[in-house]
Amino acid sequence: MNKPIRLFYPLFFLFFSINYLQATTISPFPNLGEMAKASPAVVLAKAQRNFTADINGTTRYRTTLKVVEHIKGALAEGDQFVLQNYRATIGDLERIIWGDLELEEGKTYLLFLNPMDDGLWQTTMLSYAAFEQHIRNDEEVLVPFDMGTEVHFHLTPNQPQPENLAVFKSKQLTGMLKEVVQSIGTWDRSKATTTYNPASFAAGSRSVPPGHCTFISNTANPARWENIETTALPVRFGVAGDPGCATEAAEIAAAIGSINTNYAGLTLANSGTHAYVPSCGGGEGATDSEFTAWVSTNLGTTRTHLIQFDDPCSEIADLVGCNGTLAFGGLYWFSSTHMYNGASWQTAAYGYVVVNNGTGACQCGGGTDYEIMMTHELTHSLNIGHIAAGTGSANMNPSCCNSISALDIQCLDYIYSTIVVPVEITSFTGLAKDKSIQLDWATASETNNDFFLLEKRNADGSYSTIAKVEGAGNSLKELDYNYIDQRPSIGTNYYRLSQNDFNGDKEVIKEIAVDFFSQLVIDIRPNPLSGDVLQFQSVTDKKGDLTIEIFDLTGKTVYQS
Repeated sequence: MNKPIRLFYPLFFLFFSINYLQATTISPFPNLGEMAKASPAVVLAKAQRNFTADINGTTRYRTTLKVVEHIKGALAEGDQFVLQNYRATIGDLERIIWGDLELEEGKTYLLFLNPMDDGLWQTTMLSYAAFEQHIRNDEEVLVPFDMGTEVHFHLTPNQPQPENLAVFKSKQLTGMLKEVVQSIGTWDRSKATTTYNPASFAAGSRSVPPGHCTFISNTANPARWENIETTALPVRFGVAGDPGCATEAAEIAAAIGSINTNYAGLTLANSGTHAYVPSCGGGEGATDSEFTAWVSTNLGTTRTHLIQFDDPCSEIADLVGCNGTLAFGGLYWFSSTHMYNGASWQTAAYGYVVVNNGTGACQCGGGTDYEIMMTHELTHSLNIGHIAAGTGSANMNPSCCNSISALDIQCLDYIYSTIVVPVEITSFTGLAKDKSIQLDWATASETNNDFFLLEKRNADGSYSTIAKVEGAGNSLKELDYNYIDQRPSIGTNYYRLSQNDFNGDKEVIKEIAVDFFSQLVIDIRPNPLSGDVLQFQSVTDKKGDLTIEIFDLTGKTVYQS
Protein backbone atom coordinates (compact mmCIF):
# COMPACT_ATOMS: atom_id res chain seq x y z
CA MET A 1 0.00 0.00 0.00
CA ASN A 2 1.22 3.48 -0.77
CA LYS A 3 2.10 5.97 1.93
CA PRO A 4 -1.05 7.97 2.73
CA ILE A 5 -1.41 11.11 0.63
CA ARG A 6 -4.04 13.59 1.71
CA LEU A 7 -5.68 15.57 -1.07
CA PHE A 8 -8.93 17.51 -1.15
CA TYR A 9 -11.46 17.87 -3.94
CA PRO A 10 -14.79 19.71 -3.51
CA LEU A 11 -18.29 18.37 -4.08
CA PHE A 12 -18.42 15.33 -1.80
CA PHE A 13 -14.99 13.85 -2.55
CA LEU A 14 -12.02 13.57 -0.17
CA PHE A 15 -9.26 11.14 -1.17
CA PHE A 16 -6.42 9.27 0.50
CA SER A 17 -3.98 6.59 -0.66
CA ILE A 18 -6.96 4.23 -0.49
CA ASN A 19 -10.22 5.92 -1.43
CA TYR A 20 -13.78 4.79 -1.03
CA LEU A 21 -17.14 5.76 -2.49
CA GLN A 22 -20.46 4.05 -2.98
CA ALA A 23 -23.94 4.55 -4.36
CA THR A 24 -27.34 3.58 -3.03
CA THR A 25 -30.58 2.04 -4.26
CA ILE A 26 -33.84 3.09 -2.61
CA SER A 27 -37.51 2.22 -2.91
CA PRO A 28 -39.23 5.62 -2.70
CA PHE A 29 -42.59 6.51 -1.26
CA PRO A 30 -45.34 7.29 -3.80
CA ASN A 31 -45.14 11.00 -2.95
CA LEU A 32 -43.81 13.45 -0.38
CA GLY A 33 -47.04 13.26 1.58
CA GLU A 34 -46.56 9.54 2.19
CA MET A 35 -42.89 10.08 3.07
CA ALA A 36 -43.92 12.74 5.60
CA LYS A 37 -46.42 10.36 7.22
CA ALA A 38 -43.74 7.64 7.47
CA SER A 39 -41.01 9.95 8.83
CA PRO A 40 -40.89 10.49 12.61
CA ALA A 41 -40.08 14.19 12.09
CA VAL A 42 -40.35 16.74 9.28
CA VAL A 43 -38.96 20.26 9.68
CA LEU A 44 -37.78 23.33 7.84
CA ALA A 45 -34.41 24.07 9.46
CA LYS A 46 -31.41 26.37 9.04
CA ALA A 47 -27.89 24.91 9.13
CA GLN A 48 -25.88 26.53 11.94
CA ARG A 49 -22.51 24.74 12.03
CA ASN A 50 -20.70 21.83 10.36
CA PHE A 51 -18.33 19.92 12.64
CA THR A 52 -16.67 16.56 13.23
CA ALA A 53 -16.72 14.22 16.23
CA ASP A 54 -14.27 11.44 17.08
CA ILE A 55 -16.15 8.29 18.16
CA ASN A 56 -13.91 5.34 19.10
CA GLY A 57 -11.33 6.31 16.48
CA THR A 58 -13.95 7.00 13.81
CA THR A 59 -14.45 10.58 12.62
CA ARG A 60 -18.12 11.37 12.07
CA TYR A 61 -19.39 14.38 10.11
CA ARG A 62 -22.30 16.31 11.59
CA THR A 63 -24.32 19.52 11.24
CA THR A 64 -26.14 21.51 13.92
CA LEU A 65 -29.45 22.94 12.66
CA LYS A 66 -32.16 25.18 14.14
CA VAL A 67 -35.82 24.51 13.40
CA VAL A 68 -37.44 27.36 11.46
CA GLU A 69 -40.81 25.70 10.95
CA HIS A 70 -42.23 22.57 12.62
CA ILE A 71 -44.23 20.25 10.38
CA LYS A 72 -44.23 16.95 12.29
CA GLY A 73 -42.56 15.26 15.25
CA ALA A 74 -40.85 16.20 18.50
CA LEU A 75 -38.66 19.01 17.11
CA ALA A 76 -40.38 22.34 17.81
CA GLU A 77 -39.71 25.74 16.28
CA GLY A 78 -36.49 27.17 17.71
CA ASP A 79 -35.11 23.76 18.75
CA GLN A 80 -31.57 22.82 17.77
CA PHE A 81 -30.66 19.29 16.66
CA VAL A 82 -27.68 17.47 15.15
CA LEU A 83 -27.81 15.68 11.80
CA GLN A 84 -25.22 12.95 11.20
CA ASN A 85 -23.98 12.12 7.71
CA TYR A 86 -23.18 8.65 6.47
CA ARG A 87 -19.72 9.99 5.71
CA ALA A 88 -17.02 8.68 8.07
CA THR A 89 -13.22 8.53 8.27
CA ILE A 90 -11.30 5.67 9.87
CA GLY A 91 -7.54 6.15 9.67
CA ASP A 92 -6.65 6.43 5.99
CA LEU A 93 -10.06 5.21 4.81
CA GLU A 94 -12.82 7.57 3.73
CA ARG A 95 -16.45 6.53 3.32
CA ILE A 96 -18.68 8.82 1.25
CA ILE A 97 -22.04 7.60 -0.03
CA TRP A 98 -23.51 8.82 -3.31
CA GLY A 99 -26.55 10.83 -2.28
CA ASP A 100 -25.37 11.67 1.24
CA LEU A 101 -26.15 15.18 2.49
CA GLU A 102 -23.64 17.99 2.60
CA LEU A 103 -25.32 21.04 4.09
CA GLU A 104 -24.06 24.60 3.80
CA GLU A 105 -23.97 26.78 6.89
CA GLY A 106 -26.55 29.56 6.79
CA LYS A 107 -28.89 27.84 4.32
CA THR A 108 -32.38 26.53 5.04
CA TYR A 109 -33.55 23.00 4.26
CA LEU A 110 -36.73 20.91 4.32
CA LEU A 111 -35.77 17.60 5.97
CA PHE A 112 -37.62 14.31 6.44
CA LEU A 113 -35.94 12.84 9.56
CA ASN A 114 -35.41 9.67 11.57
CA PRO A 115 -33.94 9.58 15.12
CA MET A 116 -30.64 7.82 15.84
CA ASP A 117 -28.93 6.88 19.09
CA ASP A 118 -27.58 9.58 21.41
CA GLY A 119 -30.12 12.16 20.24
CA LEU A 120 -28.76 12.36 16.68
CA TRP A 121 -30.86 12.47 13.53
CA GLN A 122 -30.50 11.28 9.92
CA THR A 123 -32.67 11.83 6.86
CA THR A 124 -35.20 9.16 5.90
CA MET A 125 -33.48 8.40 2.57
CA LEU A 126 -30.27 10.42 2.29
CA SER A 127 -30.54 13.54 0.09
CA TYR A 128 -33.67 12.14 -1.58
CA ALA A 129 -35.41 13.24 1.63
CA ALA A 130 -34.07 16.80 1.62
CA PHE A 131 -34.78 20.07 -0.19
CA GLU A 132 -32.77 23.30 -0.20
CA GLN A 133 -34.56 26.64 -0.03
CA HIS A 134 -33.81 29.18 -2.80
CA ILE A 135 -35.22 32.53 -3.89
CA ARG A 136 -36.36 32.68 -7.52
CA ASN A 137 -38.24 35.69 -8.88
CA ASP A 138 -38.85 36.98 -5.33
CA GLU A 139 -40.45 33.69 -4.28
CA GLU A 140 -39.16 31.09 -1.81
CA VAL A 141 -38.91 27.70 -3.46
CA LEU A 142 -37.69 24.28 -2.25
CA VAL A 143 -35.31 22.51 -4.62
CA PRO A 144 -34.37 18.80 -4.45
CA PHE A 145 -30.67 18.03 -4.13
CA ASP A 146 -29.12 17.12 -7.48
CA MET A 147 -27.51 14.11 -5.73
CA GLY A 148 -30.95 13.20 -4.40
CA THR A 149 -32.47 13.13 -7.87
CA GLU A 150 -29.68 10.74 -8.87
CA VAL A 151 -30.26 8.17 -6.13
CA HIS A 152 -31.27 4.92 -7.83
CA PHE A 153 -34.64 3.51 -6.89
CA HIS A 154 -36.47 0.24 -7.45
CA LEU A 155 -40.16 -0.45 -7.14
CA THR A 156 -41.63 -3.40 -5.31
CA PRO A 157 -44.11 -5.63 -7.18
CA ASN A 158 -47.34 -3.75 -7.94
CA GLN A 159 -45.90 -0.54 -6.48
CA PRO A 160 -47.14 2.54 -8.40
CA GLN A 161 -44.60 4.77 -10.13
CA PRO A 162 -43.57 7.42 -7.58
CA GLU A 163 -43.89 11.10 -8.38
CA ASN A 164 -40.73 12.75 -9.69
CA LEU A 165 -38.98 15.21 -7.42
CA ALA A 166 -39.75 18.79 -8.42
CA VAL A 167 -39.18 22.40 -7.38
CA PHE A 168 -41.96 23.39 -4.96
CA LYS A 169 -43.30 26.65 -3.62
CA SER A 170 -42.02 26.68 -0.06
CA LYS A 171 -45.07 27.94 1.86
CA GLN A 172 -47.53 25.88 -0.15
CA LEU A 173 -45.51 22.66 0.28
CA THR A 174 -44.93 22.98 4.05
CA GLY A 175 -48.56 23.96 4.58
CA MET A 176 -49.85 20.97 2.63
CA LEU A 177 -47.49 18.56 4.43
CA LYS A 178 -48.85 19.80 7.78
CA GLU A 179 -52.40 19.05 6.63
CA VAL A 180 -51.41 15.61 5.32
CA VAL A 181 -49.66 14.45 8.52
CA GLN A 182 -52.58 15.76 10.62
CA SER A 183 -55.07 13.95 8.34
CA ILE A 184 -56.98 17.18 7.66
CA GLY A 185 -55.93 17.38 4.03
CA THR A 186 -54.72 15.25 1.13
CA TRP A 187 -51.58 15.33 -0.98
CA ASP A 188 -51.93 17.22 -4.28
CA ARG A 189 -48.59 18.19 -5.77
CA SER A 190 -50.22 20.48 -8.35
CA LYS A 191 -50.98 22.95 -5.54
CA ALA A 192 -47.29 23.44 -4.71
CA THR A 193 -45.19 22.67 -7.80
CA THR A 194 -43.50 25.34 -9.91
CA THR A 195 -42.51 25.32 -13.57
CA TYR A 196 -38.79 25.48 -12.68
CA ASN A 197 -36.54 22.60 -13.65
CA PRO A 198 -34.39 21.23 -10.77
CA ALA A 199 -31.42 21.06 -13.16
CA SER A 200 -31.41 24.85 -13.46
CA PHE A 201 -30.40 25.08 -9.77
CA ALA A 202 -27.64 22.45 -9.98
CA ALA A 203 -24.23 23.54 -8.74
CA GLY A 204 -22.23 21.74 -11.39
CA SER A 205 -21.76 18.72 -13.60
CA ARG A 206 -19.93 15.43 -13.13
CA SER A 207 -20.23 14.50 -16.80
CA VAL A 208 -17.38 12.71 -18.52
CA PRO A 209 -16.99 11.30 -22.02
CA PRO A 210 -19.15 10.24 -23.75
CA GLY A 211 -21.07 13.08 -22.09
CA HIS A 212 -24.04 11.34 -20.51
CA CYS A 213 -21.75 9.18 -18.34
CA THR A 214 -20.45 9.87 -14.83
CA PHE A 215 -17.73 8.34 -12.68
CA ILE A 216 -18.14 7.61 -8.98
CA SER A 217 -14.52 8.69 -8.43
CA ASN A 218 -14.67 12.21 -9.83
CA THR A 219 -10.90 12.78 -9.89
CA ALA A 220 -8.34 13.95 -12.42
CA ASN A 221 -7.39 10.27 -12.85
CA PRO A 222 -10.57 8.19 -12.37
CA ALA A 223 -10.35 4.62 -11.12
CA ARG A 224 -10.71 1.41 -13.12
CA TRP A 225 -10.01 -2.26 -12.50
CA GLU A 226 -6.64 -3.10 -14.04
CA ASN A 227 -6.32 -6.08 -16.43
CA ILE A 228 -10.03 -6.87 -16.13
CA GLU A 229 -10.05 -7.45 -19.89
CA THR A 230 -7.68 -10.44 -19.47
CA THR A 231 -8.17 -11.56 -15.85
CA ALA A 232 -11.72 -11.78 -14.54
CA LEU A 233 -12.69 -9.87 -11.39
CA PRO A 234 -13.95 -12.38 -8.76
CA VAL A 235 -17.38 -11.69 -7.24
CA ARG A 236 -18.35 -13.55 -4.04
CA PHE A 237 -21.53 -13.39 -1.95
CA GLY A 238 -22.21 -14.15 1.72
CA VAL A 239 -22.45 -17.86 2.48
CA ALA A 240 -25.52 -17.37 4.70
CA GLY A 241 -27.43 -15.90 1.75
CA ASP A 242 -30.22 -13.35 1.72
CA PRO A 243 -32.84 -14.52 4.25
CA GLY A 244 -35.60 -12.92 2.20
CA CYS A 245 -34.54 -14.31 -1.19
CA ALA A 246 -34.01 -18.03 -1.60
CA THR A 247 -32.78 -17.54 -5.18
CA GLU A 248 -30.16 -14.84 -4.48
CA ALA A 249 -27.37 -17.02 -5.95
CA ALA A 250 -29.23 -17.38 -9.24
CA GLU A 251 -30.09 -13.65 -9.28
CA ILE A 252 -26.44 -12.70 -8.77
CA ALA A 253 -25.33 -15.18 -11.42
CA ALA A 254 -27.82 -13.63 -13.85
CA ALA A 255 -26.53 -10.12 -13.08
CA ILE A 256 -22.92 -11.22 -13.64
CA GLY A 257 -23.93 -12.94 -16.87
CA SER A 258 -25.72 -9.83 -18.13
CA ILE A 259 -22.67 -7.67 -17.41
CA ASN A 260 -20.30 -10.09 -19.15
CA THR A 261 -22.59 -10.45 -22.17
CA ASN A 262 -23.20 -6.75 -22.73
CA TYR A 263 -19.88 -5.12 -21.86
CA ALA A 264 -16.87 -5.73 -24.06
CA GLY A 265 -13.42 -5.53 -22.51
CA LEU A 266 -14.30 -6.71 -19.01
CA THR A 267 -15.22 -9.96 -17.28
CA LEU A 268 -16.65 -10.72 -13.83
CA ALA A 269 -16.19 -14.22 -12.39
CA ASN A 270 -18.87 -15.84 -10.26
CA SER A 271 -16.56 -17.17 -7.55
CA GLY A 272 -19.22 -18.52 -5.18
CA THR A 273 -19.57 -17.65 -1.51
CA HIS A 274 -17.41 -15.92 1.09
CA ALA A 275 -17.36 -16.38 4.88
CA TYR A 276 -16.68 -12.78 5.95
CA VAL A 277 -18.86 -11.66 8.87
CA PRO A 278 -18.03 -8.17 10.21
CA SER A 279 -17.80 -7.69 13.96
CA CYS A 280 -19.30 -4.19 13.63
CA GLY A 281 -17.48 -3.04 16.77
CA GLY A 282 -15.70 0.22 17.52
CA GLY A 283 -17.51 2.21 14.87
CA GLU A 284 -16.72 -0.34 12.11
CA GLY A 285 -19.13 -0.80 9.25
CA ALA A 286 -19.54 -3.75 6.92
CA THR A 287 -17.05 -2.33 4.41
CA ASP A 288 -14.55 -0.51 6.62
CA SER A 289 -10.95 -1.41 7.56
CA GLU A 290 -11.93 -4.80 8.99
CA PHE A 291 -13.39 -5.65 5.57
CA THR A 292 -10.27 -4.67 3.61
CA ALA A 293 -8.01 -6.50 6.07
CA TRP A 294 -10.12 -9.68 5.85
CA VAL A 295 -10.07 -9.65 2.06
CA SER A 296 -6.28 -9.18 1.91
CA THR A 297 -5.60 -11.83 4.57
CA ASN A 298 -8.07 -14.51 3.52
CA LEU A 299 -8.14 -14.04 -0.23
CA GLY A 300 -4.56 -12.84 -0.67
CA THR A 301 -5.52 -9.95 -2.91
CA THR A 302 -7.15 -6.53 -3.03
CA ARG A 303 -8.66 -7.36 -6.39
CA THR A 304 -12.03 -8.83 -5.49
CA HIS A 305 -15.65 -8.02 -4.82
CA LEU A 306 -17.82 -9.11 -1.85
CA ILE A 307 -21.62 -8.95 -1.58
CA GLN A 308 -23.06 -8.88 1.96
CA PHE A 309 -26.69 -9.44 2.86
CA ASP A 310 -29.03 -8.34 5.66
CA ASP A 311 -27.16 -5.07 6.46
CA PRO A 312 -24.87 -6.82 9.00
CA CYS A 313 -23.74 -3.64 10.80
CA SER A 314 -27.16 -1.88 10.68
CA GLU A 315 -25.76 1.01 8.65
CA ILE A 316 -28.95 1.45 6.61
CA ALA A 317 -32.24 2.70 8.03
CA ASP A 318 -34.80 -0.12 8.16
CA LEU A 319 -37.36 -0.28 5.38
CA VAL A 320 -40.87 1.01 6.09
CA GLY A 321 -42.93 -1.63 4.35
CA CYS A 322 -40.81 -1.92 1.23
CA ASN A 323 -39.84 1.75 1.11
CA GLY A 324 -36.38 2.99 2.00
CA THR A 325 -32.78 2.25 1.08
CA LEU A 326 -32.40 -1.18 -0.53
CA ALA A 327 -28.63 -1.46 -1.06
CA PHE A 328 -25.40 0.41 -1.64
CA GLY A 329 -22.37 -0.52 -3.71
CA GLY A 330 -18.96 0.91 -4.55
CA LEU A 331 -15.20 0.41 -4.44
CA TYR A 332 -11.91 1.51 -2.96
CA TRP A 333 -9.02 2.64 -5.11
CA PHE A 334 -5.29 3.34 -4.70
CA SER A 335 -3.60 6.65 -5.40
CA SER A 336 -1.14 4.76 -7.64
CA THR A 337 -1.99 4.79 -11.34
CA HIS A 338 -1.71 2.63 -14.43
CA MET A 339 -1.88 3.47 -18.14
CA TYR A 340 -4.71 2.21 -20.31
CA ASN A 341 -5.87 3.33 -23.75
CA GLY A 342 -3.45 6.26 -23.66
CA ALA A 343 -4.73 7.64 -20.34
CA SER A 344 -3.66 7.45 -16.69
CA TRP A 345 -6.08 5.71 -14.30
CA GLN A 346 -6.03 5.06 -10.56
CA THR A 347 -6.15 1.35 -9.73
CA ALA A 348 -9.41 0.00 -8.27
CA ALA A 349 -9.54 -2.41 -5.33
CA TYR A 350 -12.01 -3.92 -2.83
CA GLY A 351 -15.40 -3.80 -4.54
CA TYR A 352 -18.56 -4.40 -2.50
CA VAL A 353 -22.35 -4.40 -2.31
CA VAL A 354 -24.31 -4.29 0.98
CA VAL A 355 -28.00 -5.29 0.80
CA ASN A 356 -30.44 -4.01 3.44
CA ASN A 357 -32.42 -6.38 5.65
CA GLY A 358 -35.85 -6.85 4.13
CA THR A 359 -34.71 -6.09 0.58
CA GLY A 360 -34.86 -9.74 -0.48
CA ALA A 361 -38.48 -10.13 0.58
CA CYS A 362 -39.42 -6.93 -1.26
CA GLN A 363 -37.42 -7.38 -4.46
CA CYS A 364 -37.15 -11.13 -4.93
CA GLY A 365 -40.66 -11.89 -6.16
CA GLY A 366 -40.02 -14.07 -9.17
CA GLY A 367 -39.35 -11.17 -11.56
CA THR A 368 -36.08 -9.48 -12.50
CA ASP A 369 -36.07 -6.66 -9.92
CA TYR A 370 -33.43 -8.26 -7.67
CA GLU A 371 -31.22 -9.07 -10.66
CA ILE A 372 -31.53 -5.53 -12.07
CA MET A 373 -30.77 -4.03 -8.64
CA MET A 374 -27.66 -6.22 -8.34
CA THR A 375 -26.58 -5.36 -11.90
CA HIS A 376 -26.88 -1.67 -11.05
CA GLU A 377 -24.87 -1.92 -7.82
CA LEU A 378 -22.17 -4.14 -9.36
CA THR A 379 -21.81 -1.56 -12.13
CA HIS A 380 -21.21 1.10 -9.49
CA SER A 381 -18.33 -1.06 -8.26
CA LEU A 382 -16.88 -0.76 -11.77
CA ASN A 383 -16.79 3.04 -11.12
CA ILE A 384 -19.78 4.08 -13.23
CA GLY A 385 -22.15 6.68 -11.76
CA HIS A 386 -25.65 7.51 -12.93
CA ILE A 387 -27.02 8.37 -16.37
CA ALA A 388 -29.66 11.14 -16.32
CA ALA A 389 -33.09 9.81 -17.22
CA GLY A 390 -33.56 12.62 -19.75
CA THR A 391 -30.77 11.11 -21.85
CA GLY A 392 -32.68 7.88 -22.37
CA SER A 393 -33.46 4.50 -20.82
CA ALA A 394 -30.50 2.82 -19.07
CA ASN A 395 -29.76 0.43 -16.23
CA MET A 396 -27.73 3.24 -14.65
CA ASN A 397 -30.63 5.72 -14.67
CA PRO A 398 -31.34 7.08 -11.19
CA SER A 399 -34.89 5.72 -11.53
CA CYS A 400 -36.03 2.11 -11.83
CA CYS A 401 -36.09 -0.37 -13.57
CA ASN A 402 -34.17 -1.00 -16.77
CA SER A 403 -31.88 -3.66 -18.17
CA ILE A 404 -28.52 -2.75 -19.71
CA SER A 405 -28.87 -0.42 -22.72
CA ALA A 406 -26.69 1.18 -25.38
CA LEU A 407 -26.15 4.20 -23.12
CA ASP A 408 -24.72 1.94 -20.40
CA ILE A 409 -22.49 0.20 -22.93
CA GLN A 410 -21.02 3.51 -24.11
CA CYS A 411 -19.99 4.37 -20.53
CA LEU A 412 -18.39 1.00 -19.77
CA ASP A 413 -16.69 0.99 -23.17
CA TYR A 414 -15.02 4.28 -22.31
CA ILE A 415 -13.37 2.74 -19.23
CA TYR A 416 -12.76 -0.84 -20.30
CA SER A 417 -12.81 -1.06 -24.09
CA THR A 418 -10.09 0.04 -26.51
CA ILE A 419 -12.43 2.39 -28.35
CA VAL A 420 -11.22 5.88 -29.17
CA VAL A 421 -13.49 8.59 -27.76
CA PRO A 422 -14.14 11.08 -30.57
CA VAL A 423 -14.69 14.10 -28.33
CA GLU A 424 -13.71 14.69 -24.70
CA ILE A 425 -16.06 17.46 -23.61
CA THR A 426 -15.33 19.34 -20.40
CA SER A 427 -18.43 21.56 -20.14
CA PHE A 428 -21.75 22.42 -21.75
CA THR A 429 -23.63 25.34 -20.17
CA GLY A 430 -26.34 27.87 -20.92
CA LEU A 431 -26.79 31.44 -19.66
CA ALA A 432 -30.01 33.44 -20.01
CA LYS A 433 -29.59 37.08 -21.04
CA ASP A 434 -32.06 39.90 -21.68
CA LYS A 435 -33.38 38.60 -24.99
CA SER A 436 -31.35 35.45 -25.66
CA ILE A 437 -29.66 32.37 -24.22
CA GLN A 438 -25.92 31.92 -24.73
CA LEU A 439 -24.76 28.31 -25.02
CA ASP A 440 -21.10 27.46 -24.41
CA TRP A 441 -19.21 24.18 -24.59
CA ALA A 442 -15.55 23.21 -24.42
CA THR A 443 -13.50 20.20 -25.46
CA ALA A 444 -10.22 18.86 -24.10
CA SER A 445 -9.53 16.74 -27.20
CA GLU A 446 -11.18 15.85 -30.52
CA THR A 447 -10.63 12.88 -32.83
CA ASN A 448 -12.21 12.65 -36.29
CA ASN A 449 -14.76 15.29 -35.25
CA ASP A 450 -16.56 16.76 -38.28
CA PHE A 451 -19.16 19.02 -36.59
CA PHE A 452 -21.44 19.57 -33.59
CA LEU A 453 -25.22 19.71 -33.84
CA LEU A 454 -27.08 21.87 -31.35
CA GLU A 455 -30.72 20.83 -30.97
CA LYS A 456 -33.64 22.28 -29.04
CA ARG A 457 -36.51 20.29 -27.58
CA ASN A 458 -39.98 21.02 -28.94
CA ALA A 459 -43.20 21.02 -26.94
CA ASP A 460 -43.98 17.45 -28.11
CA GLY A 461 -40.60 16.15 -26.90
CA SER A 462 -38.98 15.97 -30.32
CA TYR A 463 -35.82 17.91 -31.21
CA SER A 464 -35.07 20.45 -33.92
CA THR A 465 -31.60 21.50 -35.05
CA ILE A 466 -30.87 25.16 -34.34
CA ALA A 467 -27.16 25.23 -35.20
CA LYS A 468 -24.42 23.24 -36.91
CA VAL A 469 -20.95 24.17 -35.65
CA GLU A 470 -17.81 22.96 -37.37
CA GLY A 471 -15.52 20.76 -35.24
CA ALA A 472 -11.73 20.82 -35.10
CA GLY A 473 -11.26 17.42 -36.73
CA ASN A 474 -8.31 16.29 -34.60
CA SER A 475 -7.07 18.31 -31.64
CA LEU A 476 -5.28 17.72 -28.35
CA LYS A 477 -5.75 21.24 -26.96
CA GLU A 478 -8.65 22.88 -25.16
CA LEU A 479 -11.15 24.50 -27.51
CA ASP A 480 -14.19 26.67 -26.75
CA TYR A 481 -17.44 26.89 -28.73
CA ASN A 482 -20.57 29.00 -28.37
CA TYR A 483 -23.91 29.77 -29.97
CA ILE A 484 -26.60 32.34 -29.08
CA ASP A 485 -30.26 31.32 -29.25
CA GLN A 486 -31.97 34.57 -30.23
CA ARG A 487 -35.48 33.16 -29.81
CA PRO A 488 -35.71 31.36 -26.44
CA SER A 489 -39.06 30.27 -25.06
CA ILE A 490 -40.42 31.65 -21.81
CA GLY A 491 -39.83 29.04 -19.10
CA THR A 492 -37.41 26.13 -19.35
CA ASN A 493 -35.51 25.58 -22.61
CA TYR A 494 -33.87 22.19 -23.25
CA TYR A 495 -30.79 21.94 -25.47
CA ARG A 496 -29.01 18.81 -26.68
CA LEU A 497 -25.46 18.75 -28.03
CA SER A 498 -24.27 15.96 -30.31
CA GLN A 499 -20.98 15.22 -32.08
CA ASN A 500 -20.69 13.88 -35.63
CA ASP A 501 -17.69 12.03 -37.09
CA PHE A 502 -16.43 12.34 -40.66
CA ASN A 503 -17.61 8.74 -41.18
CA GLY A 504 -21.19 9.67 -40.30
CA ASP A 505 -21.32 8.32 -36.73
CA LYS A 506 -23.28 10.51 -34.32
CA GLU A 507 -23.13 10.62 -30.51
CA VAL A 508 -25.35 12.62 -28.17
CA ILE A 509 -23.02 14.30 -25.67
CA LYS A 510 -25.29 16.01 -23.17
CA GLU A 511 -28.62 17.76 -22.60
CA ILE A 512 -29.02 20.85 -20.42
CA ALA A 513 -31.97 22.90 -19.17
CA VAL A 514 -31.91 26.72 -19.08
CA ASP A 515 -34.66 28.87 -17.54
CA PHE A 516 -35.52 32.06 -19.41
CA PHE A 517 -37.75 34.85 -18.12
CA SER A 518 -38.10 38.35 -19.56
CA GLN A 519 -40.33 41.39 -19.16
CA LEU A 520 -41.25 41.87 -22.81
CA VAL A 521 -39.52 41.14 -26.08
CA ILE A 522 -40.99 42.39 -29.38
CA ASP A 523 -39.72 40.89 -32.61
CA ILE A 524 -40.62 42.84 -35.77
CA ARG A 525 -39.94 41.33 -39.20
CA PRO A 526 -38.89 42.21 -41.79
CA ASN A 527 -36.84 45.17 -40.59
CA PRO A 528 -36.46 47.32 -42.61
CA LEU A 529 -39.87 46.74 -44.17
CA SER A 530 -39.99 45.29 -47.69
CA GLY A 531 -43.38 44.74 -49.28
CA ASP A 532 -46.70 45.26 -47.53
CA VAL A 533 -46.55 42.59 -44.78
CA LEU A 534 -45.18 43.37 -41.31
CA GLN A 535 -45.01 40.57 -38.67
CA PHE A 536 -45.00 41.05 -34.89
CA GLN A 537 -44.09 38.47 -32.27
CA SER A 538 -44.34 39.30 -28.56
CA VAL A 539 -42.59 37.17 -25.93
CA THR A 540 -43.34 37.79 -22.25
CA ASP A 541 -43.88 36.03 -18.96
CA LYS A 542 -46.63 38.50 -18.02
CA LYS A 543 -50.33 37.96 -18.70
CA GLY A 544 -52.52 40.76 -20.03
CA ASP A 545 -53.55 42.78 -23.08
CA LEU A 546 -50.97 44.22 -25.46
CA THR A 547 -51.76 47.35 -27.51
CA ILE A 548 -49.91 47.84 -30.79
CA GLU A 549 -49.79 51.26 -32.50
CA ILE A 550 -47.93 52.19 -35.69
CA PHE A 551 -47.09 55.82 -36.46
CA ASP A 552 -45.90 57.45 -39.65
CA LEU A 553 -43.01 59.94 -39.81
CA THR A 554 -45.33 62.83 -38.86
CA GLY A 555 -46.52 61.06 -35.69
CA LYS A 556 -49.93 60.19 -37.08
CA THR A 557 -51.40 56.84 -35.97
CA VAL A 558 -51.82 54.66 -39.05
CA TYR A 559 -52.64 51.38 -37.25
CA GLN A 560 -53.89 50.37 -33.84
CA SER A 561 -54.85 46.93 -32.43
